[in-house]
Amino acid sequence: MGNPVKTKELEIRNVDDQVLVHDAAHDKVHVLNRTAAIVLNMCDGTRSSTDIAHALSEATGTDISLVIEDVKTIVSDFASLQLVEN
Repeated sequence: MGNPVKTKELEIRNVDDQVLVHDAAHDKVHVLNRTAAIVLNMCDGTRSSTDIAHALSEATGTDISLVIEDVKTIVSDFASLQLVEN
């Protein structure tokens, strides 16, 4: 996937340690942890999955080798769920 962008129909709310994402277009609610929510918010069409992984690695101090595959999987899952598009 090139530079993913979250779909416009999403309503995002923080609830305790989780983030609820209401996808009105598909009548679904998804529960994300904070890290997945950060990745979703970074899907703004200006960054690739690799760029997002580098930004997350920098922000958390986690080695990029531990982050990159997880971010690519998360973005791929978001695409399958139609939460992001290319």
